[in-house]
Amino acid sequence: MHPRALHAARIALGSIVLIGGINGFVRIVPVPEPPHPFVELLIESGFIYAVKTVELLAAALLLLDRRRPLALALLWPIVVNIALFHLLLDPRAGINAVVLLGLLGALTWHERRAFAPLFAEGRDPRALCLPRARVSVDATPR
Repeated sequence: MHPRALHAARIALGSIVLIGGINGFVRIVPVPEPPHPFVELLIESGFIYAVKTVELLAAALLLLDRRRPLALALLWPIVVNIALFHLLLDPRAGINAVVLLGLLGALTWHERRAFAPLFAEGRDPRALCLPRARVSVDATPR
């Protein structure tokens, strides 16, 4: 990915998530009315505030260009739940979920080496991250 495209995707995703996180505490962007019963349940239980706090943390990490893999790892479960909510329950803002998935997928693909140890089956995870050292093997038995 071109560095400018990467920068634009990072800023776009960080900005969208930041606005969404702030909007969970203070309404700055109008939301569809009436809210879906599932959203009402999230608000009444207070669970939405925990999710919005994680969104704000991940957005800050992205916008400050710090710990990108951590920010992406924090966002994946949230964005997948947003996408499933709009796909299965309330398709009013489904395009937003597609945009979020696209940006998150592109940034994760760029950072794929950071996630490689998660998918290393039966190998030493450190071997994927560290350069291989040359080891000389002595052929004579001791």
